[in-house]
Amino acid sequence: MLKDTQLFLSASVFLLVSTLFTFFTGVSLAQNTDNIIVTGEAAKKSLAKNEITGEAAAKIAQACQDFASQHNYATVVFIIDPSGNIVHAHRMDGIRPVQFESALNKAKTALFMRTSTRQLADRIAGNVGEEVRFLMRGLYPYSGGVPVIVDNQLIGAIGVAGSDALDDDCAYAGLTSVLGSQTRQPTPPAQPPSQR
Repeated sequence: MLKDTQLFLSASVFLLVSTLFTFFTGVSLAQNTDNIIVTGEAAKKSLAKNEITGEAAAKIAQACQDFASQHNYATVVFIIDPSGNIVHAHRMDGIRPVQFESALNKAKTALFMRTSTRQLADRIAGNVGEEVRFLMRGLYPYSGGVPVIVDNQLIGAIGVAGSDALDDDCAYAGLTSVLGSQTRQPTPPAQPPSQR
């Protein structure tokens, strides 16, 4: 009984802190979407709206490259639309072939799960069974994938590979440079394997 009460109180405090953090640090509700979302004739032609533009994707990728250069490593970046199609991709010299697939899989996982892959990685840390379940579903739960959200609408996703420790920071640096301040989703507290 005491353990259940402590778990409930911990979850309640986490939820309160997460809500306050999101409220006080969230981006403005009305971001300027000029040159970020496909509009006008291009939207009519593709029969789609709320997709990231090629121009915005290229700028995000360039900011990721700049971040990687400042931290002395090479990176590969994929930016995809809400359908999972590649809008922009770029690799720096020195990338290993396996990192291409890693970056693309991170972008697709962030898109399909509607959350950062770092959150998924934190969630499954130390649980090989859960990791295998993700991989068998075609999901790649390793940090470096982030959904691209503007005005509470998913317009794409980014996947970065090159430095496991910095891939997530690289993705957020790219997004922040083009879209402004981005709120990172808090990682939920880990649950014991018996409660998953």
